[in-house]
Amino acid sequence: MNFFDNRTPAAEQEQPVSTQEEKKETPRQKHFAVWEVGSESYRLKLQTAGVKELEARYKTPIMNLMQNENGIPPLTVMLDVAHVAMKPWNHKITQKDMESLFDKYAEQGGDMLSFFTNVYLEIFMVSGFLSQRMASEMKTSLEEMRKEL
Repeated sequence: MNFFDNRTPAAEQEQPVSTQEEKKETPRQKHFAVWEVGSESYRLKLQTAGVKELEARYKTPIMNLMQNENGIPPLTVMLDVAHVAMKPWNHKITQKDMESLFDKYAEQGGDMLSFFTNVYLEIFMVSGFLSQRMASEMKTSLEEMRKEL
């Protein structure tokens, strides 16, 4: 053993750290929410033009439309938001069509609370109005609320 050897033992040498190890896997944000009614699936996501349209219609910031002082916003507001979020993919659907879709959704066992938790809030999550952490926490608390009902 040579105490004056300038070489560092292999165990003490710094090993390059893999950049893949440094990267944490973060879940990717969904590109859009999906509302399934019957055999149809509708894509929903608010875009800037839609947000401007809703803010002008209701004369309030979009975040105020997420819920009101009583919790769940009126069905009219939820269907309007869903309609605007649906326009990029289904531009021919009218307000009357939205009412018919909700009626069909309700006939198949959907209700206002499930629409709020599974569709409406999902629109805000995928549209970037909630951080991933906030969205995850909200989803967990909504699932717990759903179990209690």
